[in-house]
Amino acid sequence: MRVKCGVLLLLPLLLGLRDPFQAPESRCPTATLRQWRYVGVVLGKVPVAIVRDERSRWLRLRYGDTLAQGGRVAALDETELVIDMPGTCEPAQWRWQRQGTKQDENRDRGITAGK
Repeated sequence: MRVKCGVLLLLPLLLGLRDPFQAPESRCPTATLRQWRYVGVVLGKVPVAIVRDERSRWLRLRYGDTLAQGGRVAALDETELVIDMPGTCEPAQWRWQRQGTKQDENRDRGITAGK
């Protein structure tokens, strides 16, 4: 009897306490990145991109910065911001055209590798 109670108490710990009916958490934040807006840049020795994220917070990004979502700033200039995502994410690269430029019609799009 004691063994059965012990197994019942330890079973949730062995299973990891994950809700099997809930969808697994995505490691690739494509839904949040779609809501980002590249609104400005501060040019200097080190250019700084000004980005508004999905929570309407302002982010300052520099070349080489690693994001909390797992991506890395690959390129940054006065017209475009490029973020490389980890290897398993689709799309592998995100590009934003700065708002207010002539080419910002397709400003928020993901680019798949090989296209």
